[in-house]
Amino acid sequence: MAQPGTSKAVYLDKMPPAGIVLDNGWKFQAGDDEQWARPNINDRNWQPINPTLPPRQLPQVRQAGIGWLRLRFRVGPELQRHALILSIFQYAASEVYLNGQLLRQYGVVSTIPVLVRAYWPNGEPIELPLADEGEQVLAVRVAYWPPLSAFNEFFAPTFFQPRLNGLQQMEQNFKQEAKYKVADMLLFGALLLLSTLHIAFYAYNPNQQANFYFALYTLAEACAFFCTGFLDDVGRHGLRLGMDIVSYASLQIGSVLAVRALYSFFYMRVGRIYYALWIANIFSLLLLMFGQGLSWYPTVGFMLLVTAEQLRITLGALRQAKRAAGIIALGFGIAFVLLLTFATLSALRSEILHQEVLGIPLHTMLTFSAFLSPVLAISLFLACRFALDSRLLMIKLAQVRRLSAQATAQQEEKQQLLAQQNELLEQQVQQRTAALQQTLSNLQATQQQLIQSEKMASLGELTAGIAHEIQNPLNFVNNFAEVGVDLLTELKAGPLLSLADRERKSAEELVDDLSQNLEKITYHGKRADSIVKGMLEHSRASRGERQPTDLNALADEYLRLAYHGLRAKHKDFNATLTTDFDKNLGLVELVPQEIGRVLLNLINNAFYAVQQRQRLGQPGYRPEVWVATKRLTNGQVVVWVKDNGMGIPDVIRQKIFHPFFTTKPPGEGTGLGLSLSYDIITKGHGGTITVRTKPGEYTEFAVSLPVSQEHVQAQTLSYSI
Repeated sequence: MAQPGTSKAVYLDKMPPAGIVLDNGWKFQAGDDEQWARPNINDRNWQPINPTLPPRQLPQVRQAGIGWLRLRFRVGPELQRHALILSIFQYAASEVYLNGQLLRQYGVVSTIPVLVRAYWPNGEPIELPLADEGEQVLAVRVAYWPPLSAFNEFFAPTFFQPRLNGLQQMEQNFKQEAKYKVADMLLFGALLLLSTLHIAFYAYNPNQQANFYFALYTLAEACAFFCTGFLDDVGRHGLRLGMDIVSYASLQIGSVLAVRALYSFFYMRVGRIYYALWIANIFSLLLLMFGQGLSWYPTVGFMLLVTAEQLRITLGALRQAKRAAGIIALGFGIAFVLLLTFATLSALRSEILHQEVLGIPLHTMLTFSAFLSPVLAISLFLACRFALDSRLLMIKLAQVRRLSAQATAQQEEKQQLLAQQNELLEQQVQQRTAALQQTLSNLQATQQQLIQSEKMASLGELTAGIAHEIQNPLNFVNNFAEVGVDLLTELKAGPLLSLADRERKSAEELVDDLSQNLEKITYHGKRADSIVKGMLEHSRASRGERQPTDLNALADEYLRLAYHGLRAKHKDFNATLTTDFDKNLGLVELVPQEIGRVLLNLINNAFYAVQQRQRLGQPGYRPEVWVATKRLTNGQVVVWVKDNGMGIPDVIRQKIFHPFFTTKPPGEGTGLGLSLSYDIITKGHGGTITVRTKPGEYTEFAVSLPVSQEHVQAQTLSYSI
């Protein structure tokens, strides 16, 4: 029973297969009052309304701007046993209340028109929490979106359409929507693929401009179906309207581009009809958006007009017996018949268009087939043209190959005679120049070694002279600094004792400061002295001669020498010495003194690294130094020196062969050992020295040397002094 002062409630007892459109029993009141959401207010004097009508047919809503809709309804026993779901389709902004409780807000509802933001909920399911078995009140605070005034009913077919569904109806709706979207996306993918394919054809052969226009045609059609497929997923009405307009505009523009492609296919001149189609395109789009009561007839009419022009072009090509014109004529003929059928049914029996064939609505099947048939026909035509051109090209290519083979056979006979004479002459020249080349190589190698020796000798003499000149005043500084320390010690132990306590204390502080300064001078002077001595050693030219040497014995000798030398300084140090010498190494031509110096530098560095890691006190750590040799098949021998010490960080690995670069504390290294070793190996012996390391785990130096003097000469020829 309705309450006094209220309108009569709508009774809902059954759920039809298509759901219930709530279009009866609604009341409307202009204005805005939050109390109107309450179920027990008096709405008898409110204005009856059907909110599912288009906004253009609801002047009271457009005039009010904002207002409230109310619907009283009762649910029968059969419906009460099932879950009821409310779905909203609207071209407005709204707030939906059930029995005074807010269910959903779609968009922005405001009394100020410019602040209203319409929203398309696309039938979002809202479960209705019915209060009891009595009367239910559905109240909607709704605001009209002013920009809709510019568009006709085709782009705004309803103001506010609520639908009541069960779970079965919602499942059917979701399946149907998914089916439409899959169809749109399949068309979008197929058209985009064709567009990409024909863009590639055009890039391959720019003279075939038909491929370019066909690619634009399919791209525009793909854009149309993309917008259609995602249209219902866009909530903001401004963007939704834009996508809707773009979809129809792309569809019509694409059809005009198809006409332009046909002109190019059949080498026809673009005339007035083509430009008239562009004017008709703009006119039909304006009618579609702003014409009253025309629905989609402007687009269908324009498509019929374009299809007729396409048929005219293809039939003309058929009369002229142009190649494959029948394929395109068939495609556009099918499209024309399907569009004409669609327009006829739309005007006479529109309900037939909504019947399903194989689960697909008839209007979708007709329109999709009409759009696809010309695309497939043109694509098939281009494929046939491409295949025919390729076949003709293969025939011409076979002819060219045959003629080329004949010319090649004749040319080969002549070249064979010339080749025999050339081979004989080349053999004679090679035999006569082989000895000369060997002699020249030996002379060049000797010359390079002589120049290098002279340069190094000059540089050594200059460096030695500078070092000697520096060492004399350096000795003077060191000696007098030591004497100064002794004198200050005597001064502190003698004359200062006779001073008064306060004066003696100040004097002793000054003497201590002077002593510290002199000690620092002595320390750094000795460090500079060690650097000067290193420079003298670095500049000293070896006078040793190359001689066959047992490299295994040399490496073992310097390994033992370095180990016992370190043990003499640090008696508590122990390390494991591991050797792996190649028994088939044989004798190697080298300067034993220089290679011994290199091995001693590398082994000393290895012992220093393991000693530093041992001081860290890592549990289970045992210092180990490993020396190995091997003879390679490329005329080289390799000596490896490896330790399990601290490793070398990446930031300094590139600098270790630079002169005066060291990581040892002041006084323990000059930074010349590896630099000197690098010069001896690379410049003196034509070899290489490389390093592999992993910080915190190991370091491995590999010294590669030529086995004999011939390999050294070959290396020296490629070295630039």
